[in-house]
Amino acid sequence: MTAASIDARVGLLAASASDQPAILDQGRVTTWAELEAAIDETAEAVGSAGINQGDLVIVPAEPAIEAVGWILGSLRAGAAVAPLSPRQTTTEHERAIEMLNPTLEMRDGDWVRAVRPADDRRVSGPAIVVMTSGTTGQPKGVVLPRTAMEASARAWTSALPPATCWLLAVGLNHVAGLGVVWRSILGEVPVRVVDGSHPEAVLAALETNPPVTHVSLVPTQLARLLDSSLAAPPSSLRAVPLGGGSIPPGLVTRALAAGWPVVPTYGLSEAASGVTALQTDEARVAPDSAGRPLPGVRVTIDEPDTDATGEILVDTPAAFAGYLGEPPRPPGTVIRTGDLGRLDSVGRLYVVDRRTDRIVRGGENISPTEVEAILEQHPAIAAAAVVGAADPVWGQVPVAAVVVSPGHSHPGAAALAAHVRESLAGFKVPISFLRVDALPRTSGGKLRRGEVRAMLQRPIAGALARPDGTHIGWRSTGVGPTTMVLLHGTLSTAAQLDRLAASLAQPGDLTVLAVDRRGSGTSRMRAPVPVGVAIHVGDLLAVLDHYGLDSVPIVGLSYGGVVALEAAARCPERVGRVIAWEPPYGPAADASTRGWFASLAASTEEAHRTGGRAAAAETFLRAVAGDAAWDRLPGRARAFLAAEGGGALADAALVGLEPDGLSRITAPVVLLTASASEPFYAPIARNLAQRIPGARQVELEGMGHASPLTEPARVAAAIRDQLEGR
Repeated sequence: MTAASIDARVGLLAASASDQPAILDQGRVTTWAELEAAIDETAEAVGSAGINQGDLVIVPAEPAIEAVGWILGSLRAGAAVAPLSPRQTTTEHERAIEMLNPTLEMRDGDWVRAVRPADDRRVSGPAIVVMTSGTTGQPKGVVLPRTAMEASARAWTSALPPATCWLLAVGLNHVAGLGVVWRSILGEVPVRVVDGSHPEAVLAALETNPPVTHVSLVPTQLARLLDSSLAAPPSSLRAVPLGGGSIPPGLVTRALAAGWPVVPTYGLSEAASGVTALQTDEARVAPDSAGRPLPGVRVTIDEPDTDATGEILVDTPAAFAGYLGEPPRPPGTVIRTGDLGRLDSVGRLYVVDRRTDRIVRGGENISPTEVEAILEQHPAIAAAAVVGAADPVWGQVPVAAVVVSPGHSHPGAAALAAHVRESLAGFKVPISFLRVDALPRTSGGKLRRGEVRAMLQRPIAGALARPDGTHIGWRSTGVGPTTMVLLHGTLSTAAQLDRLAASLAQPGDLTVLAVDRRGSGTSRMRAPVPVGVAIHVGDLLAVLDHYGLDSVPIVGLSYGGVVALEAAARCPERVGRVIAWEPPYGPAADASTRGWFASLAASTEEAHRTGGRAAAAETFLRAVAGDAAWDRLPGRARAFLAAEGGGALADAALVGLEPDGLSRITAPVVLLTASASEPFYAPIARNLAQRIPGARQVELEGMGHASPLTEPARVAAAIRDQLEGR
């Protein structure tokens, strides 16, 4: 390349190859001459708006053809330009504007000047400002001088095979996407744009003309491509730089076996993208390495420990100038990445972890990425995230969130722990493996560990579809090594048990799954009907299967206790212990109470038929708790109960109970009753204790039937006493 800048290079190409394609996007073709005209138009508009050298301009990063013109035109006008994703939420965009404090913004096709002055956001000259991903804290604006972007493009062009067409499958609001544009202009080749979130679209784009030779991907994109097609990529493909987050060695090996010429990399925004690259041939022998430094880049390890691991330092001509709004970074200083790594005897880099993500368990250091890589080698695990959870004994312990591969079931905590233990020391094995539908990532594919930590500290909602189309929902609280199930009563929901679940999980040894039954909460039926207990048990077992759980303790409240007992009788191998809070097990009552239950079922069903859910809820609660209890309810509580009236219809008939089967229960059973509760619960519990081998009845002083909702901490303490055999 000549000394000309990238935008000037477009001008040269417009003169020498004016009618040749520069950007191809969904049937649209922009020639070099047309791109030069768009750059000139933007430069003139930005200059006319009174932009001074280094003032900050914000442009949307989509659509790509227009965005390239806005970005390069703003640079030509002498501005610093920050491309932002138009997919941001309004709140995210407002926060970005507040942080960047621009002078000018492209909004809805028009240039809009900022209301407030932006002197503190001026930089020394034309530059790109990219927002960091925020994986370890608040996002910052990384200032990359135009010379840094060009140095990075030159290094990459020297390191990779010659390109004839790049595929842009990552956003222009990231250095990876911007780098593709810079490299294509430097190499005088077109760039084809595709929505990288759809593997089918990427695969189709690889087969178009002109033939694509290079595409940058993040690991999740590559994994989806491999899942979508068993066919080899087109023969035209020469290089697939892979970066933007932790790269599982198993993914590299799998891609190479399928014919993908992957080039694993290590980089960061502060170095204008890549720092190291592992050539495809070397990836076959060292798939866990990030490769050697790019031309002109020097990588060293600061203060290496006994394993030669220390902080990765980078010296590169593509270094950033500093963070927006902070003092400029002294020229020539190395970049302290905050990442931990080591170099082997031939100079290949192995990235161990981010320093801020390292877990210290009883003085022993644990690398989350090391554990994640092992977990992701399990055939049933598509993705994993490991973070530290506070522990009163060890300080921190590792906990894992896992995404199960399509077509697989959760292998269970014991199997996953054994899998990790085969490769790593025991102290590195996570204490729990919580199943999630997806892991939080940035739009560039990086794992948001802060969000994973927060996610594991609050209830996580989940749902699965049953064969008849009903969806069964639940809420998961805590990250302890032992999972217990919590079943709510009639006219309540799993969400109402959040405080009880939090109290149960608070010591750190439990993960609590609160499951909504059919007719309630997130498991409501389209057409409510009385539901047989066998169906409830089947739904419960489906949730246990989803998590790979066996011999699980179940705490059931009111009708939830009925379901827990029936599950223990019908599937003794799946239930390890039952604690039932005042279960209204009708067949275990005396004749008078059984008649009362039958009348309750009939009146609830009739109320639902004539008045819907609200009438069913009122009829049920007046019968169970008395007219006074209903009359003193505030309007908000009545509205909630009315919405859950389908649950009253589902439960009231006590359909399908098998009292003779209770003698088959082998799990320990404790029947909790409250001294201030309705009078029929205690006799039912005494009768159940006589039917169930080894069952015990425990009465709790000063509590009532609703105490799990009104006094969750006290009830949690009582439940934990029984779980621990006290």
